Amino acid sequence: MTREEFEYYVPSSVMPDDVLFERISEQLCEGESAVKSLLGGELYDAREEDRTLLHLCNRMACLTAYKLAIPHLDLVLTDNGFGVVSNQNVAPASAERVNRLIQQVQWSLDDTIDELLNYLRGNAKWVDTYTARGVFRSLVWSGWQQLVYFGVPNGHRSTLDELRPKISAAEAKVKHCISPEFYDELCDAVRMRTATAEQNKAIHKILMTIGADVSGDSSSAHFHVKQLVAWLDGNIRTFPTYANSTAYAANNFEPYKNEKDDPCYFFG
Repeated sequence: MTREEFEYYVPSSVMPDDVLFERISEQLCEGESAVKSLLGGELYDAREEDRTLLHLCNRMACLTAYKLAIPHLDLVLTDNGFGVVSNQNVAPASAERVNRLIQQVQWSLDDTIDELLNYLRGNAKWVDTYTARGVFRSLVWSGWQQLVYFGVPNGHRSTLDELRPKISAAEAKVKHCISPEFYDELCDAVRMRTATAEQNKAIHKILMTIGADVSGDSSSAHFHVKQLVAWLDGNIRTFPTYANSTAYAANNFEPYKNEKDDPCYFFG
């Protein structure tokens, strides 16, 4: 990573000399390690073969490094301990301004990771990695989904992480209604980028249910899950995994009805 590349992805880091770039070299290594962890070794080594992938990887590495470095850029180690770099021409920024910059960098990093994950879906070198399967064990995998399904206008990946316990609880309820196997099949289709129009419609209905549940609107969540199950039952030939599940059998179970000519007639 060159200084010019770093300043391209992080414009607020532009300096007249190499001092800043040299000071964050350690964090750049951490940023590149984060990218390698996300991509896996095989794809990371081949990333230069794809210009779009390389661009996203470099942006993620630079933003990760900058986020890690910001809190420490004005610190220097002296004989008497740590000191703060300052001079007569530039006043130290307030903690509020620094935190605001860190937040903005975090959001840019969140959006970059979302864009990178979306680009990686369906990539044969990536879809079977541990990271890929971990990310897409949930249908809620991107920060932008919060706007569409949770009503969060400025949601990013970091805020999505904060909601993960509620999301997991809502997903468990949905799995109970449509079967864990069918839910996992839909997750795989998203990860592999093979979802059909019917699967995408099912995913949308599931996300509407999860969004209502996470938002605390239980009546709306109940309505959406009933609509989901009714729609799946009405298109049962399209979803064999759901059709063969115990969830489908439970959803369509008919209690025994007495008939007068039955050999055993139950009175009550």
